[in-house]
Amino acid sequence: MTKIVQSRRGFLRGTGSLVAATALTKPAWAAEGAPDLQGLREKIEHVVVIYQENRSFDHYFGTYRNPRGGRKVDNLLNAEGVLDPKFINLQKTPGGAAYDYLPVPADIPGFFNAILENKPFHLAPYIPAGQNVPWDPAHNFHRMFAQVDSGKMDQFVALALKNPKAPPSSPAMLKQDEVQLAFELSKPSGAVLGYYEREDLRHYHGLADEYVLFDNFFQAMSGGSTGNALYLAAGRSAQWKAAPDKLKISQTLALSDPPYDAKGILINDLPPLLGPTDAD
Repeated sequence: MTKIVQSRRGFLRGTGSLVAATALTKPAWAAEGAPDLQGLREKIEHVVVIYQENRSFDHYFGTYRNPRGGRKVDNLLNAEGVLDPKFINLQKTPGGAAYDYLPVPADIPGFFNAILENKPFHLAPYIPAGQNVPWDPAHNFHRMFAQVDSGKMDQFVALALKNPKAPPSSPAMLKQDEVQLAFELSKPSGAVLGYYEREDLRHYHGLADEYVLFDNFFQAMSGGSTGNALYLAAGRSAQWKAAPDKLKISQTLALSDPPYDAKGILINDLPPLLGPTDAD
C-alpha cells in the first residue's frame, strides 16, 4: 500500500474530491517523488466517506496491520507490531502527574472492578463493539486544544468529560488558574483510551485491506460534528455575524465554550433547537 505524502489541500485540488474523517478510496499508486495528480484522479472511481462521529482513528484502527505487508500504518503500534512505548504512562492529570492507573467510569457495568494501566487498552472485554458507549468525550473547540496540550497529547483522560457537578461559571471561578479550572470543570475517564481490534471490526479492517487507509488525514477543525460536517460539504465553517452574546465564546473559560467565537464563526455544535438555517 503506497501512501502519497502531500498536503490535504493539494490532494483535494488534484482530485476535485473531498474526503473527511476516516476515509477509504480505491488504491492510488504513484512513483516516488511528486505525484501525477492527473493520473491519480483517473485512478479514483469513487470516494466513499465514512463519517463516524466522535470516534478517533485509533479507536478503530489503532492496532491495524496490513496483511500484505508494505508501509506501516501510523497508529498505536511500533515497527514490531506491539504497543509503542511512547503511549505508556503518557496521560497526566491537569497538574502534570502521570496516572498510576486510569480512572474508570463507574456508570458502565463492564468496568466494574477493572484495573487499567496508564496506556491504551483493548475495549471489547468491557464494551463489545456491537454496543454503543453511553457517552462520548467532551470535544469543544478549546477543550480539544487543551487535550492536545501543545502536542504532548497527554490530557485526553484528564479532560475527557465535563463535570456534571461543576457550579455555573462565575467571576470567582474565572479568576482561578488553568489547573484549578481544569480540575473543577472536568471529569477524567480512562475509557477514552480504549480501542477495538480486527476481530471486533472485521468489516472496517476488511475495507482497509482492500482499499487505501488514510492514516494521516485529520478532521478539518477541532470541535464537534456540526463544523466538520460543514467543512465536508463546503470546505469552510459557517458564520453568523449577529450571533447573540449568550451563544458566543467566553475568552476566559476555555474548557466550556458556546457554539460561536467572538466573530460569529461556528466552532462548536449548535444547540438542537438552533439549526444552521437560523444562523444565515
